[in-house]
Amino acid sequence: MRGRRNRQRRQRRRRRRGRWRRKRRWGRRQRLHDRRPGAGLANDWEQRRIGAAADWPIEQRRDVPDRQNDTTWTNSGAFQSAVENDVWAPPDGWDDTAAGDADTMQILNHGAANMEFDPATLAAHELFTEKTGIELDVIEIGVDQANTREQQFLSSEEPMPHAFNVDGILVPVFVEQGYLEVTDALYPEGSYDPYIPALRSLVEWDIGPIQQGTHTYGYPNIGEASMGHLRPDLVEEQGIDPERFQGEWSWDLLEELGEAFAGTGVNAFAYYAGTSTYLAYSFRELLFQQGGRMVQDDGTVVMNSPEAVRVIRKMKEWRDAGYVPSDVISYGEGDIVDLYASGQLAYTTAFSDFIPRLLQEYEAGSQYQVVVPPAANAGPAPTQAGLVAPNTTSINRFSDTGHKLAAMLYGDLKLSYYTQWLEFTYEGNISYMDRVYTDSAENDFVTFGDTIGDAIENGVLELFPQMASVFQQMLSPVQRAIQGSISPQAAMDQVQDFVDSEINN
Repeated sequence: MRGRRNRQRRQRRRRRRGRWRRKRRWGRRQRLHDRRPGAGLANDWEQRRIGAAADWPIEQRRDVPDRQNDTTWTNSGAFQSAVENDVWAPPDGWDDTAAGDADTMQILNHGAANMEFDPATLAAHELFTEKTGIELDVIEIGVDQANTREQQFLSSEEPMPHAFNVDGILVPVFVEQGYLEVTDALYPEGSYDPYIPALRSLVEWDIGPIQQGTHTYGYPNIGEASMGHLRPDLVEEQGIDPERFQGEWSWDLLEELGEAFAGTGVNAFAYYAGTSTYLAYSFRELLFQQGGRMVQDDGTVVMNSPEAVRVIRKMKEWRDAGYVPSDVISYGEGDIVDLYASGQLAYTTAFSDFIPRLLQEYEAGSQYQVVVPPAANAGPAPTQAGLVAPNTTSINRFSDTGHKLAAMLYGDLKLSYYTQWLEFTYEGNISYMDRVYTDSAENDFVTFGDTIGDAIENGVLELFPQMASVFQQMLSPVQRAIQGSISPQAAMDQVQDFVDSEINN
């Protein structure tokens, strides 16, 4: 394979260079956007990341692995044609930088980077190794545990992992703490133009303690948008026309659904309230559907607004009425997905990467339908809205220069058409690149593509420093409020007290 040849070539070059590279000194505060190490990333970035896609035949892109039976992309026509046509390749001269000394790079990944759970990431990993010869050592940890582990090794200034997925709500926290390497070399002038606005909102911050001013601190890992997932057959059995979920609909229909499924052994819907990470998903969705926000026009954070309190009140009402399972207060990663897939939910809101799995289990249209999530039936500006939940891959500031540069090369690949195409068309995640939506629609690649596009367009992204801490503080009082131990207002007042003392002061 070309990856092995690349490694052998770099090893011979290192032997010829002898000890010179090892003795070359870079200052401790050398940054990747300085002229020497990062210059190649800005050269011909558009052609390298995007333009080469014109040489990737559409029919070859359809030759993808069987997600249930295959374990690698390397035998597929999609992968092989991408390699042969240089749909992505590192910039010329990259292996004459310190990155050329890296034989392996360690990445902490949220979950398993395999064909079953994260196939687009696997495709990126395999192409990266094929094109650079750098092997990827992937640490696979669930998102909740990963958040804790990352804070532990970064606070200890450990040099590994060299790169890691960062949950969107933790990005400003890690930036503010000085844990993340600046990645400005990946974003030369005009480089945001091919991408959706959420990318810039995710990676660009002006709160870093080391580099003054506005800088970037990573590149896209995945982006998820919440969709409505409906079982039309189950809904119709209870006398409700599934067509009512198309177009405009609200919490009124959701509650009607709850009444219709009372006593059937199937719940109408569900939400998350078992972990701080997943509570944050459900809370924000229900807040945004009312037109509410956490960050106000003056920059203050408000968590006990009437809309925020209404979210918790509705969570309690729906649980008390039996519309949702009583154990939603323990639900975290995967629980609702498994419940829905087993036929025990008529409707749920879940991320778009859920879609390919359900299309393998249910017939599109008659048994399974994607819909735009509902609007609230109260609030300042009820609107059909969902959640955009992105995360980055960011670079460990305490790693050595060679591995930082290798991680920058990996970032260039993650910003490429190749990766963004597979994230959307194969795995069902958001593509950060606008052109992917146009190309996939013109070539009929994605079932429910129009609805998915509408849901993504309606998605809301809102991030602020210490957001993760707020939801950690919020979990216990909200669970108590859902169970009736305290009022929803009292629960959110407790959260606001924390916000006022730690953020708004």
